[in-house]
Amino acid sequence: MEKTYHTNSRAKILEYLQDNKDRAVTAAAIDEHLKAEGSITNVTTIYRNLDKLEKEGHVIKYASKTGTSFQYVESEHRCDEHLHLKCVNCGKVIHLDCEFMDEISEHVRKDHGFEIQCRNSVIYGICEDCRKAGIRRHV
Repeated sequence: MEKTYHTNSRAKILEYLQDNKDRAVTAAAIDEHLKAEGSITNVTTIYRNLDKLEKEGHVIKYASKTGTSFQYVESEHRCDEHLHLKCVNCGKVIHLDCEFMDEISEHVRKDHGFEIQCRNSVIYGICEDCRKAGIRRHV
């Protein structure tokens, strides 16, 4: 088993992710934040820590044609069991943790012979806040 080192950089990255747990953030955003705080952490260290945090189950990695982003998840969210809705404008992520997931999973399995694997599964769109603000950027 690989030993986990709890460095100052890791703590600051994790703190930033926890403070922004309602949305997915990029490594560049983390880098910018750390630099603004006076931390000298290079991007390679940020990616290495994000990869470890993902393997440990603390972070979900989202890949899209615009790049990769990361979101801190608390254990009670059970992200392996539901889909995620991600706003293409603000990066907000909503956990689709409701009875609907059971219905759609059963429908897809029964009618299409396909079992959904939810971890890292994302439906992209525009959140209510961005819609109300009139922001409708499509990526």
